[in-house]
Order: sequence, then structure tokens, then C-alpha cells
Amino acid sequence: MRVFWLVTWCLAGCVSLLRAAPAEHAGITPFEQGNEGIVLAVGLNGRGSFRFLLDTGSTHTTVSAETATAIGAPVVARATMGTAAGSHDTLVVHIDSVRVGPIEATGLLASIVDLKLAGIGIDGVIGHRALASIRYTIDYSKRRVVWWPAAKVSARGSSLSLEPSHGRFLVTLDQRQSRLRLVPDSGADSLLLFDPDSALPVTRLPAPATLTTMSGATEVRLAKVRELSVGTLMLRDVPAVVANRDRSEPDEVDGLLPLHLFDRVTIDGPRQRMMVEKFGETRRLMFF
Repeated sequence: MRVFWLVTWCLAGCVSLLRAAPAEHAGITPFEQGNEGIVLAVGLNGRGSFRFLLDTGSTHTTVSAETATAIGAPVVARATMGTAAGSHDTLVVHIDSVRVGPIEATGLLASIVDLKLAGIGIDGVIGHRALASIRYTIDYSKRRVVWWPAAKVSARGSSLSLEPSHGRFLVTLDQRQSRLRLVPDSGADSLLLFDPDSALPVTRLPAPATLTTMSGATEVRLAKVRELSVGTLMLRDVPAVVANRDRSEPDEVDGLLPLHLFDRVTIDGPRQRMMVEKFGETRRLMFF
């Protein structure tokens, strides 16, 4: 099972200053998509390129120790990093600049993680803090990210409101008899639920599974959600895993919504909106 990149920090006394400057025209960055998720070519401190995972479910940017050494990033703090599988202490480094396509973020703090231990061949992760002020589209159908200039977004589909929560965005999804608050997550392989409400139509599967993250591994239960309403879209028979809530997860979060369930996802950070599109299967979806 692929890693769920769900990173939160408990860090006192350190502030990450983000200055992201989109170009005047939309830019396009192709991405690799495989077992690791969405992998982009990234420049760090004027060097590169490095292979970074685009992860909307992570709060902060993370790098491997080898990458931090290669770019001369100094250690500035120690922090606690939490994932769905537990928490551990980590060193924090300062990165002068992170550049991907036409987007550049400066003055970022990044935690050092053992990415080889997690079993993935990347150099780091771009998290929510470096993305929150940017407008972009993850186009799974064409395997590219479109970076939109200020105040200009071209997107269709079901529009959903985003709410900042503990360093990430949350989306509220009204179901037939319940309500889910999920983290839109481009790094999640499957829908992940913490203690799903009995009103949600979930079929538990007998096969056990293991969830592996940067902090370790934990046992989960496989399941299938028979109906999942996402705005005007109704998804059916969605593969899911059910995990116990870790202490790093706030009670208001019900789980993770994997963005690859859709063909195209546009996130407008400044306006706190998300548009999701699903092609080809539109006639088979239920509209409310």
C-alpha cells in the first residue's frame, strides 16, 4: 500500500516565510504518476532538478537528508512530525528557494525525513504551506499541473468550499445521512476514514492491510464505500481503508480524500475553493 503523506508539525519559535510569485500567464509542468503519487521536477536553492512529491495532505515541505546536504540547507530547529501511523522527532532545515515551473517559494522550513525507509524514490515533498496561496490544476488525464496567474482560474466541475484547519485544507461533504470532513490529499492512494460514522454506507472487507508512512507502519482494515457524495458527483464502490485515529489527528478530521479519484482537480487557495471534474463517467454519476 502506498504511503499516505499526512504530516503535521508541532514547532515552536520558528516561522516559515512564504513568498510565491505566479507568472502572468498560466504555466504547465508535466508530472510522473506512479506508486509514489504526483512527482514533479523541482529546483532548490538554484540547484536541481530534484524529484518532489506534490502532496496537498502534508502541512509542510520535507526533504531527505541527502537532499538537504546537497543544497547546503542549514539545520535551524527540531520538531515533532505526525502521520496517520504515529509521530517522531525530526530536524528542520531552512531552504532559501523552491522553484517548480513558474512558481517560486522562498524562505521555507522543511523537515528531514528518511524517504528510503518509507520505500519511495523521491527527494522530498511539497506540502500545503508552499501551496496555500497558489491557484493550480492537477490534470490527471493529461499528467500535468497547470499553474494559474493571480485572479485567473479556468476550471469546471463541482465546486466545493475549502476550510483551513491545522495547516491543511478541509472539505465538507454532505452524505445522505451524515457529513464528512476530509483532507483533499494528492498523496493518498485510497480513501482513508477514521472511525467512519455508522450512517455512511461502508462494507468492511476481511483482508487486513498495513499502512506505511514516514513515521512507521500501522494496521488498517480494508473497506469499500458504496456511495460517496462529492458535491454534485456521486461516486460508487470507492476502495477505502479504516484506521484508528492517531493523537496527531484532530477530532474534526474524518479522513483523507484521494484526489486521483477525479480526472481533474483545481485548487484556488486564495479563494479557498476546489473544483473537481470526472470525465467519461458523467452519465453514470448521480446528480442531486
